[in-house]
Amino acid sequence: MDIFDQKAPMDLDGNYGSTGEMKKAQYMLQLLGTPWDADTLKCIITAAEQGMEMRTGYLDTLNAEQNSPEYQDIFEFGTYPGLKEADYNVAGANAIMAFINARGLGYSLVPKNVTEAATQDFWVDIAVTEATPNVDTLVQEQLLKPMTDSGYTANTEACEKAKANLNRVLDLLEKQLTGNAYIVNKYSFADVHWTAVIHLLMQTEEASLVRQRPQISRWYDALATRKSNCGQDIVSFSLLPNKDDIKQQELSSVVIDDY
Repeated sequence: MDIFDQKAPMDLDGNYGSTGEMKKAQYMLQLLGTPWDADTLKCIITAAEQGMEMRTGYLDTLNAEQNSPEYQDIFEFGTYPGLKEADYNVAGANAIMAFINARGLGYSLVPKNVTEAATQDFWVDIAVTEATPNVDTLVQEQLLKPMTDSGYTANTEACEKAKANLNRVLDLLEKQLTGNAYIVNKYSFADVHWTAVIHLLMQTEEASLVRQRPQISRWYDALATRKSNCGQDIVSFSLLPNKDDIKQQELSSVVIDDY
């Protein structure tokens, strides 16, 4: 039994695998990650959007479990989140999302129009390089460090710098969403990346950075009721962890009931 089967066991009802009702082409996904990691959340969103069931398990990165022999036997560089489907393993959000996007039931989350695809990639890059490091700072200072040390006081200077950086980036996103339901015309990977980042920001003490921007706030609230890209009766947003889930180190699995 590998670390995936220990932490994200599957086939609980005997429906999956070569002998179950869901044949080999529809093996259940297994994901190891953390509820405060935007990359983990992106993978869960993508699975829900594409109608692929996924069992999730908590990877204890607070104690460097990604560097454990059990994990590095599968992913030698300790890259996470990690995904398993049958005998196939892959790690890192971009690779996992691309795999699920190609395997799933919905339309591709990469726009077919070349200019829209390029615009998507631009906004994905901004989310990853400009927004995520600053949201990570706020999550670390306001959620994770107090979680492991009840007497910890957030580093005010670090938080203020992160907020200043986010103000500039979020002003650009506010402008991009003006008059648009989604970041790039149709729901795409740009929305997946930003949903994960904005949702984590909303769990910190700085939710006002979102709420003071009406276009981002409108887009974020609309996602709370948006049905999945695959047409099944699931809302990917509903699987995202709240502050209590983060503190309890819990991740939601993706369960599809209406095949």
